[in-house]
Amino acid sequence: MQQGPTGFENYATQDVLVLISIVLLVVGLLLAFAGRTVWKHVMSFIGAIIGGLLGFTFGTAIGGWLVGFIVGMLGAMIGSAMFVFLSELALGLVAGLLAYILGDAVTGSQIVGLVAAVVAFGLTVVFIKEAIGVVTAIVGGLLVGIALVWSEFVDMTMAVIAMFAVMVFGAAVQLMGVREEERRMREHPAAQAAAVAASVPSTPPIPGRSCPKCSGPLTYIPEYNRFYCYKCQRYD
Repeated sequence: MQQGPTGFENYATQDVLVLISIVLLVVGLLLAFAGRTVWKHVMSFIGAIIGGLLGFTFGTAIGGWLVGFIVGMLGAMIGSAMFVFLSELALGLVAGLLAYILGDAVTGSQIVGLVAAVVAFGLTVVFIKEAIGVVTAIVGGLLVGIALVWSEFVDMTMAVIAMFAVMVFGAAVQLMGVREEERRMREHPAAQAAAVAASVPSTPPIPGRSCPKCSGPLTYIPEYNRFYCYKCQRYD
Protein backbone atom coordinates (compact mmCIF):
# COMPACT_ATOMS: atom_id res chain seq x y z
CA MET A 1 0.00 0.00 0.00
CA GLN A 2 1.48 3.30 -1.09
CA GLN A 3 2.41 5.92 1.46
CA GLY A 4 1.36 9.41 0.34
CA PRO A 5 2.03 12.93 1.60
CA THR A 6 -0.92 12.98 4.00
CA GLY A 7 -0.55 9.54 5.59
CA PHE A 8 -4.21 8.86 4.81
CA GLU A 9 -3.16 6.14 2.35
CA ASN A 10 -2.39 3.87 5.29
CA TYR A 11 -6.13 3.38 5.76
CA ALA A 12 -7.52 3.38 2.26
CA THR A 13 -6.65 2.02 -1.14
CA GLN A 14 -5.74 4.42 -3.92
CA ASP A 15 -9.10 3.83 -5.62
CA VAL A 16 -11.03 4.83 -2.50
CA LEU A 17 -8.77 7.84 -2.07
CA VAL A 18 -9.45 8.96 -5.64
CA LEU A 19 -13.20 8.60 -5.05
CA ILE A 20 -13.00 10.70 -1.88
CA SER A 21 -10.89 13.25 -3.75
CA ILE A 22 -13.52 13.55 -6.49
CA VAL A 23 -16.21 14.17 -3.87
CA LEU A 24 -14.04 16.81 -2.19
CA LEU A 25 -13.34 18.40 -5.57
CA VAL A 26 -17.05 18.70 -6.39
CA VAL A 27 -17.94 20.01 -2.93
CA GLY A 28 -15.03 22.47 -3.06
CA LEU A 29 -16.07 23.89 -6.43
CA LEU A 30 -19.68 24.14 -5.26
CA LEU A 31 -18.62 26.05 -2.16
CA ALA A 32 -16.20 28.29 -4.03
CA PHE A 33 -18.62 29.43 -6.73
CA ALA A 34 -22.06 29.00 -5.09
CA GLY A 35 -21.30 29.06 -1.38
CA ARG A 36 -23.82 31.80 -0.65
CA THR A 37 -26.70 29.45 -1.49
CA VAL A 38 -25.48 26.50 0.62
CA TRP A 39 -23.48 28.13 3.39
CA LYS A 40 -25.99 27.41 6.17
CA HIS A 41 -25.84 23.72 5.34
CA VAL A 42 -22.05 23.96 5.47
CA MET A 43 -22.25 25.67 8.86
CA SER A 44 -24.48 22.85 10.06
CA PHE A 45 -21.93 20.29 8.89
CA ILE A 46 -19.01 22.14 10.49
CA GLY A 47 -20.95 22.50 13.74
CA ALA A 48 -21.69 18.78 13.74
CA ILE A 49 -18.00 17.96 13.27
CA ILE A 50 -16.83 20.33 16.01
CA GLY A 51 -19.56 19.26 18.43
CA GLY A 52 -18.94 15.59 17.69
CA LEU A 53 -15.18 15.84 18.23
CA LEU A 54 -15.58 17.77 21.49
CA GLY A 55 -18.26 15.38 22.72
CA PHE A 56 -16.23 12.29 21.81
CA THR A 57 -13.11 13.65 23.52
CA PHE A 58 -15.01 14.59 26.68
CA GLY A 59 -17.01 11.35 26.79
CA THR A 60 -13.96 9.16 26.20
CA ALA A 61 -12.10 10.86 29.03
CA ILE A 62 -15.00 10.14 31.38
CA GLY A 63 -16.19 6.64 30.47
CA GLY A 64 -14.31 5.12 27.55
CA TRP A 65 -14.96 4.98 23.82
CA LEU A 66 -18.62 3.84 24.08
CA VAL A 67 -19.56 6.80 26.26
CA GLY A 68 -17.44 8.96 23.98
CA PHE A 69 -19.38 7.75 20.94
CA ILE A 70 -22.75 8.50 22.58
CA VAL A 71 -21.68 11.92 23.87
CA GLY A 72 -20.08 12.63 20.50
CA MET A 73 -23.37 11.95 18.69
CA LEU A 74 -25.20 14.27 21.07
CA GLY A 75 -22.47 16.88 20.65
CA ALA A 76 -22.76 16.63 16.86
CA MET A 77 -26.52 17.28 16.97
CA ILE A 78 -26.13 20.20 19.39
CA GLY A 79 -23.24 21.67 17.42
CA SER A 80 -25.16 21.41 14.16
CA ALA A 81 -28.22 23.12 15.62
CA MET A 82 -26.16 25.89 17.24
CA PHE A 83 -24.21 26.63 14.08
CA VAL A 84 -27.45 26.92 12.08
CA PHE A 85 -29.12 29.10 14.73
CA LEU A 86 -26.02 31.27 15.04
CA SER A 87 -24.99 30.92 11.42
CA GLU A 88 -23.55 34.42 10.99
CA LEU A 89 -21.59 34.16 14.24
CA ALA A 90 -20.44 30.67 13.24
CA LEU A 91 -19.21 31.98 9.90
CA GLY A 92 -17.23 34.61 11.78
CA LEU A 93 -15.67 31.88 13.94
CA VAL A 94 -14.68 29.90 10.83
CA ALA A 95 -13.15 33.04 9.29
CA GLY A 96 -11.29 33.74 12.53
CA LEU A 97 -9.95 30.18 12.66
CA LEU A 98 -8.69 30.39 9.08
CA ALA A 99 -7.07 33.76 9.79
CA TYR A 100 -5.40 32.38 12.93
CA ILE A 101 -3.99 29.38 11.06
CA LEU A 102 -2.72 31.58 8.23
CA GLY A 103 -1.25 34.24 10.53
CA ASP A 104 0.48 31.65 12.72
CA ALA A 105 1.83 29.75 9.71
CA VAL A 106 3.19 32.84 7.93
CA THR A 107 4.70 34.67 10.91
CA GLY A 108 5.24 31.83 13.38
CA SER A 109 3.65 33.97 16.09
CA GLN A 110 0.47 32.94 17.89
CA ILE A 111 -0.12 36.56 18.92
CA VAL A 112 -0.22 37.65 15.28
CA GLY A 113 -2.56 34.74 14.57
CA LEU A 114 -4.90 35.80 17.39
CA VAL A 115 -4.93 39.41 16.18
CA ALA A 116 -5.68 38.25 12.63
CA ALA A 117 -8.46 36.01 13.98
CA VAL A 118 -10.12 38.88 15.88
CA VAL A 119 -9.90 41.20 12.85
CA ALA A 120 -11.28 38.52 10.51
CA PHE A 121 -14.13 37.76 12.92
CA GLY A 122 -15.11 41.42 13.19
CA LEU A 123 -14.97 42.08 9.46
CA THR A 124 -16.99 38.95 8.75
CA VAL A 125 -19.80 39.90 11.13
CA VAL A 126 -19.93 43.52 9.88
CA PHE A 127 -19.76 42.68 6.16
CA ILE A 128 -21.68 39.41 6.36
CA LYS A 129 -22.96 39.34 2.76
CA GLU A 130 -19.52 39.78 1.26
CA ALA A 131 -17.94 37.54 3.90
CA ILE A 132 -20.18 34.62 3.00
CA GLY A 133 -18.81 34.61 -0.53
CA VAL A 134 -15.18 35.12 0.49
CA VAL A 135 -15.09 32.57 3.32
CA THR A 136 -16.89 29.86 1.36
CA ALA A 137 -14.56 30.52 -1.60
CA ILE A 138 -11.53 30.07 0.67
CA VAL A 139 -12.90 26.85 2.19
CA GLY A 140 -13.83 25.58 -1.27
CA GLY A 141 -10.34 26.34 -2.57
CA LEU A 142 -8.79 24.44 0.33
CA LEU A 143 -10.96 21.42 -0.42
CA VAL A 144 -9.99 21.56 -4.09
CA GLY A 145 -6.31 21.72 -3.15
CA ILE A 146 -6.63 18.76 -0.76
CA ALA A 147 -8.52 16.76 -3.38
CA LEU A 148 -5.85 17.35 -6.01
CA VAL A 149 -3.05 16.36 -3.61
CA TRP A 150 -4.80 13.20 -2.42
CA SER A 151 -5.77 12.08 -5.90
CA GLU A 152 -2.27 12.77 -7.28
CA PHE A 153 -3.86 14.09 -10.49
CA VAL A 154 -1.29 16.92 -10.51
CA ASP A 155 1.90 17.71 -8.64
CA MET A 156 2.02 19.84 -5.49
CA THR A 157 2.85 23.07 -7.34
CA MET A 158 -0.13 22.77 -9.67
CA ALA A 159 -2.39 21.82 -6.75
CA VAL A 160 -1.40 25.00 -4.87
CA ILE A 161 -1.90 27.15 -7.99
CA ALA A 162 -5.33 25.58 -8.59
CA MET A 163 -6.27 26.10 -4.93
CA PHE A 164 -5.51 29.84 -5.01
CA ALA A 165 -7.12 30.24 -8.43
CA VAL A 166 -10.36 28.68 -7.18
CA MET A 167 -10.28 30.91 -4.09
CA VAL A 168 -9.78 34.11 -6.09
CA PHE A 169 -12.20 33.40 -8.96
CA GLY A 170 -14.79 31.87 -6.63
CA ALA A 171 -14.74 34.92 -4.37
CA ALA A 172 -14.93 37.24 -7.40
CA VAL A 173 -17.94 35.40 -8.85
CA GLN A 174 -19.79 35.43 -5.53
CA LEU A 175 -19.04 39.10 -4.86
CA MET A 176 -20.36 39.93 -8.31
CA GLY A 177 -23.51 38.03 -7.37
CA VAL A 178 -23.86 40.13 -4.21
CA ARG A 179 -23.56 43.33 -6.23
CA GLU A 180 -26.14 42.09 -8.73
CA GLU A 181 -28.59 41.24 -5.94
CA GLU A 182 -28.14 44.67 -4.40
CA ARG A 183 -28.76 46.29 -7.80
CA ARG A 184 -31.97 44.27 -8.28
CA MET A 185 -33.14 45.17 -4.80
CA ARG A 186 -32.66 48.87 -5.53
CA GLU A 187 -34.58 48.61 -8.79
CA HIS A 188 -37.26 46.24 -7.51
CA PRO A 189 -39.72 48.72 -5.89
CA ALA A 190 -40.00 50.90 -8.98
CA ALA A 191 -40.26 47.94 -11.36
CA GLN A 192 -42.83 46.22 -9.17
CA ALA A 193 -44.89 49.37 -8.88
CA ALA A 194 -44.85 49.83 -12.66
CA ALA A 195 -45.98 46.22 -13.18
CA VAL A 196 -48.80 46.58 -10.66
CA ALA A 197 -49.93 49.86 -12.21
CA ALA A 198 -50.02 48.23 -15.66
CA SER A 199 -52.07 45.27 -14.43
CA VAL A 200 -54.84 47.24 -12.68
CA PRO A 201 -57.11 50.02 -13.91
CA SER A 202 -55.33 53.30 -13.63
CA THR A 203 -56.54 55.49 -10.85
CA PRO A 204 -56.70 59.16 -11.73
CA PRO A 205 -54.57 61.41 -9.58
CA ILE A 206 -56.44 62.66 -6.55
CA PRO A 207 -56.91 66.39 -6.73
CA GLY A 208 -54.59 68.18 -4.39
CA ARG A 209 -52.41 65.11 -3.84
CA SER A 210 -49.02 65.79 -5.36
CA CYS A 211 -45.46 64.63 -4.85
CA PRO A 212 -43.78 66.67 -2.12
CA LYS A 213 -40.47 66.43 -4.00
CA CYS A 214 -41.35 67.33 -7.61
CA SER A 215 -44.97 68.52 -7.15
CA GLY A 216 -46.08 66.09 -9.85
CA PRO A 217 -49.23 63.94 -9.61
CA LEU A 218 -49.19 60.82 -7.43
CA THR A 219 -50.66 57.49 -8.61
CA TYR A 220 -52.46 55.21 -6.18
CA ILE A 221 -51.07 51.64 -6.04
CA PRO A 222 -53.86 49.40 -4.65
CA GLU A 223 -51.58 46.46 -3.79
CA TYR A 224 -49.61 48.59 -1.35
CA ASN A 225 -52.35 51.08 -0.49
CA ARG A 226 -49.86 53.87 -1.12
CA PHE A 227 -49.26 56.63 -3.64
CA TYR A 228 -46.32 56.50 -6.05
CA CYS A 229 -44.54 59.18 -8.07
CA TYR A 230 -43.31 57.78 -11.39
CA LYS A 231 -41.13 60.81 -12.01
CA CYS A 232 -39.20 60.53 -8.73
CA GLN A 233 -39.69 56.73 -8.49
CA ARG A 234 -40.62 56.88 -4.83
CA TYR A 235 -43.60 56.21 -2.58
CA ASP A 236 -45.24 58.93 -0.59
